[in-house]
Amino acid sequence: MERTITVRGTGKLSVKPDQISISLTIRKQDKEYENAMAESARLLENLRSSLADAGFRREDLKTVSFNVRTEYESQRDKNGVFHQVFVGYVCEHMLMVEFPFDTARLSKALGAVSVCLAEPELNVSFNIKDKEALTDALLKNAAENARMRAEALANASGVELGELISISYNWKENNFTSPTNYGGSMRMLRAEAKGMDMAIEAQDIDVSENAVFIWEIA
Repeated sequence: MERTITVRGTGKLSVKPDQISISLTIRKQDKEYENAMAESARLLENLRSSLADAGFRREDLKTVSFNVRTEYESQRDKNGVFHQVFVGYVCEHMLMVEFPFDTARLSKALGAVSVCLAEPELNVSFNIKDKEALTDALLKNAAENARMRAEALANASGVELGELISISYNWKENNFTSPTNYGGSMRMLRAEAKGMDMAIEAQDIDVSENAVFIWEIA
């Protein structure tokens, strides 16, 4: 019977975020479909122009999703019966702008957003640009970790490590975003429009990968 040793290798890394992502959502409601669409387009153009004034290219603002839906609200009639009443069409445009980690540039971007007519909802996150390269590094660490563990077990058991028989890897979705949260009022953002640098030091991103390795032993 073939003798084997099975080891789970773990790769772990803690890295600093090298990219800033700003998510922006423009939402416009109107009872007329054409009006909702036209106003949404006008606000989008205003947002693009505001970011261009802050040093961004117009094409830096990317669409993440775009949808138009109908919205209703529940109203009670004179008999006390509730009915769904049409409120209007809601046009929702979700956008993203990303750039290398630079808090001074972040301040300018948020300042520009704070004074534009679009008044979008926004979220700021700090993440990693090259996720594939980081995943490759994690898997390499996992392989080295597994080899080290297998050799330690083999030596402790008085056997020799032979050929690698198989590797089993279950891909998972790593979170490549820093746990640092950014939040601020519109007043704070307008202050940033004056060129104040927040000098944020985002927390490191901790990521890991696992794989199972099987070796022959003799």
